[in-house]
Amino acid sequence: MNLNMTNSPYYDLSPQSNPRGVFVLSHGMAEHIGRYQWLISKLNDDGYHVISKDHRGHGKNIKNGESPGFFAKNNGWIKVRDDLSDLIDEAKNMYPTIPCFLLAHSMGSWIALSLLNKKLDIDGLILSGSSKVPHLLIYLQLLIIKIEIIRYGHKAQSKLIDALTIRKFNNSFTPNRTDNDWISGDIESVDNYTSDPLCGFIVTNSLWQDVCICMLNIFKKNFYIASNSDIPILIISGEQDKANANGEYAKKLYLFLNKIFKSVQIILVKNTRHEVFTDISKHNTYKQLKEFISRC
Repeated sequence: MNLNMTNSPYYDLSPQSNPRGVFVLSHGMAEHIGRYQWLISKLNDDGYHVISKDHRGHGKNIKNGESPGFFAKNNGWIKVRDDLSDLIDEAKNMYPTIPCFLLAHSMGSWIALSLLNKKLDIDGLILSGSSKVPHLLIYLQLLIIKIEIIRYGHKAQSKLIDALTIRKFNNSFTPNRTDNDWISGDIESVDNYTSDPLCGFIVTNSLWQDVCICMLNIFKKNFYIASNSDIPILIISGEQDKANANGEYAKKLYLFLNKIFKSVQIILVKNTRHEVFTDISKHNTYKQLKEFISRC
């Protein structure tokens, strides 16, 4: 194990004497594990330990001096993939006798999928706000990013890429109340995100490049030749998630993974945006999560 201890984990342990399982969390872009406090508390109350950490260039790592939205100078997506793999290993070593689940959101879900090209030993995978982005869009974005890197450098923040992605998602909800209306229909959740200095920043050109390289790998069927095809997978997305083309990219991901894995389920949550566990329907969404893991 090569755990990146500068990015130390969070241990949110259930007070129950006989825990039912352990969850590992992988958060999304330009946010941090603190965004998952409601979900973590629910899991703890229901007897599940939660082990998580902020990705490189996110959360407390920014406070510790890392550049916001920057994984690494080279092979960034591989490094964050390996960080997540090490965290799963740690969770299983700490609690070898109870089920282990991986819950991964948005960008974090693509990092999670990048682990499945080997025999990942988990009891269930939950992909929140995930999607299969069309290859043409990925290549076009990668071309723009490479030009931006040539012009401004790896650690620069591209307002052009931001305009083509995050701003485009948010503009779908005009007139906008905030710059972050796209993430949730819950006003309090959006306001907490907006007021949080560790959320909503523009990530670096380098991170965008890492994400595109990751997606080009994980959206190829032969990437999963050595996978554990028995892992149950739940894809859960909001029907109003503009980052997901209103769930259409989640459907594409379902059709893709369903050809590789034996048990894949998709849930599209009505009246819900990008963050299904912070939106107004989060209690019902959590109920559906519990129903899924009860069958794993």
